[in-house]
This record gives sequence, C-alpha cells and structure tokens, in this order.
Amino acid sequence: MGGGTLGHIYPVLPVVSKLKARDPKLLVYFIGTKTGLEREFLNKSEFFAGTYFLDSKGFKRKISFENLLTLYKYFRNYFLSRKLLKEIKPDIVVGMGGYVSGAVLKAATKMKIRTAIHEQNAVYGLANKFLKKKVDRVLLAFDIEKNEKTRLVGNPRTSEIYERYKREQSLTPERTVLVVGGSRGAERINDIIIALKEEFLKANIKVILITGNLYYRKNIEKINQSKGPKFIIKSFVRNLPELMLSARVVVTRSGATTLAEIMALRKVCLLIPSPNVTANHQEKNALEIVKKEGALMIRESEMTKDSLFTKILQLLDDKDLRRKIITNLTLIADVDACDKFIKELDEMMAIG
Repeated sequence: MGGGTLGHIYPVLPVVSKLKARDPKLLVYFIGTKTGLEREFLNKSEFFAGTYFLDSKGFKRKISFENLLTLYKYFRNYFLSRKLLKEIKPDIVVGMGGYVSGAVLKAATKMKIRTAIHEQNAVYGLANKFLKKKVDRVLLAFDIEKNEKTRLVGNPRTSEIYERYKREQSLTPERTVLVVGGSRGAERINDIIIALKEEFLKANIKVILITGNLYYRKNIEKINQSKGPKFIIKSFVRNLPELMLSARVVVTRSGATTLAEIMALRKVCLLIPSPNVTANHQEKNALEIVKKEGALMIRESEMTKDSLFTKILQLLDDKDLRRKIITNLTLIADVDACDKFIKELDEMMAIG
C-alpha cells in the first residue's frame, strides 16, 4: 500500500504486473488515501483484486492542532486496517511510502503478518522512518543504509520504462529542451523559461515547457504563438517518458519517479530540486546522481536567467559531457530493479 501521490503508485505497478503474469490466480489488494491522486488512477486499474481508501493525513513537523486530528485519524485507521487485514488475510504487506502506510503496517506487524517497506528517496520519509525498525525487510532505491534488514533493489519504475523504450534510446534527438516542474508544475521555473524565450529562439533551440495545470493559462497568454513550433507550452502530459525521448536535454525536478525514468532512458538532464518537500529529499536525490556524474544540478535559490541558460547550453553543446553523462547513467540505472524487488518478496515468503 501507499499513497498521497502517484509517485507512490508507479513503482508497485510493474511488480504487480510481473507477479500476476507468473501466477494469474494471485490476489493483490491496494490500500491508499481517500484524497490522494491514486484513487482515480487505481479505480480504472485491473491489477488489483480490491482497492481500499482511508481518510489519512500526514503529520506536520511543527506542533499544531492539526496534528491532534491527524493522530485521531491514525488510530482510527489502525483499527480499520486490522479489520481489513482480517478480511483479506494477506501473506505479506508491503508499504510503498506515504502517510497511509503507517497505520496499515503497524496493524500488520501487530498481527504477525510479514511486512516490508520500499523507500524510493535518498532519505527516509516520515512514515518509513517510523516503520523501518518494525518491519521485516527494508527495500531501498538508494544506498542510504546498511543493516540486516535493508536490501538495495532500486526503483521498479526504472525496469518498466527501460523495457518499454529500450529500442528507441538509440535515436538522436534534435536541439530540443524539455522543461517540466513535476506533476503540479513549478512557477519559478516556468517564469524563467518564459523570460528566456527570445534567447532560445535566437539559439535555434526548440523548447517544450510543461507548466502544470495551475500555471498553464497564465503562461500561454505570455507566448506569441506566431513564433511557430519552436516554443511549445503544454499544461500536462500523460506519458512523460515518451516526450523525454524527443528531447536532447531534460530540465526537471528530482522526484524519485522522475529520476527513475531519466535513468531508464539515459537522458541528459539538469536537475532543479524542489525546495518545498519533506526533509529536502529532492536535493538529496539529485546529489546521489550528481556525485556519480549522471546529471548537472542547480538549486532554485541560486537559479537566474543567465545561470539556467548557461547550464542548458552546456548540456546541449558539449558532446563529451553528454557522452559521459549517458555512460554514467547506464552504470547507475538498475534495470533489474523489478526482479530484485520480487526476489526479496519470494525470499520473505519462503522464510515464513
């Protein structure tokens, strides 16, 4: 289970798909949040034998009245989870992160059901930080901790995207830059890219800017569409990896799912971590890639028109740098992540 954002959903889908292909009779259930993005997404899915959604909310890091309400919901969800687990009778419960996983996995451990968590980021989220000492196994996308419980498996999303697009990775994209600020957009990135419109056009650089739904109307009004197809604005795209393939350089946030896709596609990228996330995890994610020379990074607080344009030109025009980044991403990307994830589940089942 997991939830709150689709980033908690994407890694589990290839795992479930492979498990179901191996055993069509296998029953897999999903527990998420009522208000998370996963509800609409999973209601259309045929992967799961059942989906359940709890009224769950994350704790604030500062003391507040809201935390009292969150605590009440946590205990209510704990007892609801015990009831659900008695009905489902699972052999194993896996938490994919997100605040809903806390109550469910706590209930599972109390009921002596095998448990595991998967941490996609380079730092534990609040729920996983609380759960890691209680569960039987801790599966990691980044090498952030080593003990008898932890296993480095990577992100199954990398496996899925690699398998889907590996035949198209040899294509050489034209002088195109894809800019995307995450699923909800990024206002500051949008503003600077729009302000650089003339510089991009003069340098014969095609730009595809994914603004996010919230910022689309504001930005489309700033662009003179008579400039032609060299500067394209979209509010949202459903298949971002496919669009990544058309770009020579990707400018993006450094959420776990985005990084998994970039590594799978070996895309040359400039990472701009969001400063508005828990425990600054996006910067820590980005630094894991940057220290292995698999990307360039610029902090949003240090980003100006000149610094952003200079970095983009560097990635577009320096063939040796691009070649080095692609080589390093090939080494970093764990395209067997899905199989490693399943292997750990199989071992847990065999132990029991």
